[in-house]
Amino acid sequence: MNQEKILTGKAPHINITECNGDLVVRTWAETAVSLKGENFEVNQTDEKISITSQRELKLTIPIYSSLTVGYVNGDVAIKLVEGDVELVEVNGDAVLTGLNNVTVQTLNADLSAKNLNGELTLDMVNGDVALRNIGELTVHTVQGDMAARNVNGSATLHQAFGDVSLRTVNGDVTIDNGMRDVNLRNIGGQVAVLGVQGDVRLYGGLSEADHSVSAERDIIVRWPLSAPLNLTATAPSIKNRLPLEKETEMENTLIGRLGDGQTNLTLTANGRILLKEGDIVDPQKWGEEGDFDSEFEFDFANFGSQVTQQINDQVSQITQRLETKLGPEFTQRMADKITRKVEQATARAEQAAARARERAERQRPPRPPRPARPGAPPEPKQKASSEEQLKILKMVEQGIISPGEAATLLEALEK
Repeated sequence: MNQEKILTGKAPHINITECNGDLVVRTWAETAVSLKGENFEVNQTDEKISITSQRELKLTIPIYSSLTVGYVNGDVAIKLVEGDVELVEVNGDAVLTGLNNVTVQTLNADLSAKNLNGELTLDMVNGDVALRNIGELTVHTVQGDMAARNVNGSATLHQAFGDVSLRTVNGDVTIDNGMRDVNLRNIGGQVAVLGVQGDVRLYGGLSEADHSVSAERDIIVRWPLSAPLNLTATAPSIKNRLPLEKETEMENTLIGRLGDGQTNLTLTANGRILLKEGDIVDPQKWGEEGDFDSEFEFDFANFGSQVTQQINDQVSQITQRLETKLGPEFTQRMADKITRKVEQATARAEQAAARARERAERQRPPRPPRPARPGAPPEPKQKASSEEQLKILKMVEQGIISPGEAATLLEALEK
């Protein structure tokens, strides 16, 4: 591998016109550029360096350099560059860390970027996008899924063909066209989500502004009761679980208010609109004396039998397949051991369900105590015999059972 070191100023402009392999760029405190590769050419004029590489290339450049990458026929990794970075065309994945302003014109694979202090502009990404801790975000087209978390500025997305997830955006959120689902959580600015072909899920309150969300399918909103809201919802089906004031229902339209404020939200869906409380646990509701059983829809009484039935169904399927291969005696012995394990597991599950029910009962007026069902005493474990282990492993080798089924059988034999 060839190596070359070129002296530069503090903030040179580096232009990588072509790289036909992977490109790795990192920085150091020296005022020089270090190049490592098998076949590269360098041209230097004043503060500009042009580089062409026919194979992979590793660069170490001054921290305040600016970087333009023309064409890369591989992956790109760029870390801790203070100057502007531009990627014109990259055929592989791109990993960007600790940069400022970044522009990506065409990326034909996936993008991962974090800790970007400036503006990130994506013209065309033909893969997925994963972003974390970035500044301003502008995306023109992304063909895959996109997830961004902790955006310090606004987030603008013109066209997305995959799912979109935006979490903790301090500025405005604008989505012009989304072909699949959109998830929004903890948005600090104005929301304008239009033309979404899938579902939209909105979590948390919004700022005092005019917000609008439209979807071809469903819109699900989880709104905190402490946040004010002026709501107008239009859809063929609207299910509201928010305690709206001055609620008005017309055909396919619901208008209501929650608290006092200037947070105006307009929802339009061709499917359903579901409005739910954003608090996972409502302290007031948990403190009330109501019919707790109707709120907590769980069948404690039949829990053990449900578990037993589900496991027995799976055991039956396995043993039926084994009986024709290994004979009824070996299969029956394994089935008996599995049954004992199921009975022990069921007893433990019923004890846990009983404890859960006791905790639930404490939320309502006192009732006569219900004794907990005693569990079966623990039995000492013994390993499956070598013969049993070899038979099970042989069945996996011959394709009679899957590795997962083998693990279930071995675990059951260790009673």
